[in-house]
Amino acid sequence: MPALLLYLLQVNIGITLLYLTYQLVLRPTTFYQFNRWFLALGLVVASLLPLFDLTELFSKNEKVYQTITTFSGTWTFPATIASEESAFNYWQIPVYLFWLGVGVMAIRLLVQMVSLYKLHRQSQKAAFQGIPFRELPVAFPPFSFANTIYFNPSQHPEQDWLPILKHEHTHVTQWHTLDILLVEVTCLFHWFNPAVWLLRVALKQNLEFLTDQQTLQAGIDKKQYQFSLLQTAGASPVTFASSFNYHSLKHRIMMMNKAPSTRVQQARFLVAIPALALSLFSLQGLAQTSPVSILEQTSQEGKNIISPQDDYDVFLRRNPTIAKLGWNEENLYVHLKSGKTEVYPRTPKGMAAAEKKYGTVPSPPPPPPAPAAPNAPDASLAPPPPPPPMNVELPADFKKRNPNVRGISAEEDAFHVILNNGEVESFEATAEGRAAFEKKFGTLPPPPPPVRVEVNEMAPPAPPKVKKKNQPPSPPNVIVDEMAPPPPPRKKKN
Repeated sequence: MPALLLYLLQVNIGITLLYLTYQLVLRPTTFYQFNRWFLALGLVVASLLPLFDLTELFSKNEKVYQTITTFSGTWTFPATIASEESAFNYWQIPVYLFWLGVGVMAIRLLVQMVSLYKLHRQSQKAAFQGIPFRELPVAFPPFSFANTIYFNPSQHPEQDWLPILKHEHTHVTQWHTLDILLVEVTCLFHWFNPAVWLLRVALKQNLEFLTDQQTLQAGIDKKQYQFSLLQTAGASPVTFASSFNYHSLKHRIMMMNKAPSTRVQQARFLVAIPALALSLFSLQGLAQTSPVSILEQTSQEGKNIISPQDDYDVFLRRNPTIAKLGWNEENLYVHLKSGKTEVYPRTPKGMAAAEKKYGTVPSPPPPPPAPAAPNAPDASLAPPPPPPPMNVELPADFKKRNPNVRGISAEEDAFHVILNNGEVESFEATAEGRAAFEKKFGTLPPPPPPVRVEVNEMAPPAPPKVKKKNQPPSPPNVIVDEMAPPPPPRKKKN
């Protein structure tokens, strides 16, 4: 399953749990301000939590290392990826449908923003009893957006102006537009989930409950205020605005006449918040138990048969940033196309971290066979090369700052950090590689200067060799062929 669908699955389950928790536990209370923060923060947490891997908070051994070599034998699948024509990835169909719906919702939101802009251009500045607003020339119900109130006085009797403007002024001063924009953007990306639309209605309704409560506390007569609600019909022309007459008037009037909730009722939050938090944290394991891809299954005579090589090829197609995988008895090695290598211990926690990031990991192939003859060792079983020799002297402050570093080896295109446990970390000899090194280990020590051989140009030249007189010449170089037959004996002359 693509990572996008896994993310959407986690987020929408979280939003559904958020809506059910609010509807069943918190909605009957009159703590509208607490409910506002519960819904707004719940939407943010449910949307952002799946983007972070929180397993590291509960485990100390799930670190990802970048290494260039290991000191134990490894075996890998060949990095052969099947051609795109061999199979069609059916998981792309819901992905395309998702983005199609997002495009339609974005166009809808853009059209409403253009409509609001036209209304703003047609309106004029006005004020009533110190409350500024924009006077509309058309017959629209009063509404507000951001810090602006839109109101047509000719559509309402003068005794209703103050309750209406006080209501919308409360929306403006409390910045309720931020909550509405948050839920509208959530609906834009999660348009397919009915719980998102129900939560949208619940959030806007709670804002109206909160505004009604604060408007009445400001001194507005309750009967006149409720009568103004009944006299005002219609909803806002844009969905991301706060309207005076919005949602069910029956529920709003019932909540205005309801007795305030006691402090004992605040215990509902002590139950709802931890329960929702535990539910959202539990969703972190969804990516580890993702549904099996359609491409990973083939059937033959009613039985599912999955070839290890096919399973491996599907994994590479699902993760285009991976070049190949490697295994040994202790670790899983993920070799990326960028040249980096990630190491995951072959433990339940280590494999869970790998599958959290890349999905289901294929099973490792069998280790390479032993050599056929003892005198002809297999090259694949040859021991790995030793670590590069250390040629950088470590200063005392560097050793104190990095006690786990045994030495550093510098080359023309890379430099390697040799750790005390035998592992080697590699960094490219570029600005990015040097920055990555210094971020982890501090300032890179300079390599030792090259050895220079000094030549004394003032020294007298060596005297030429003088050949001594009457010295016999040196015998010529004679090459003796040991395999040649001996020469025939010479015949003596009579």
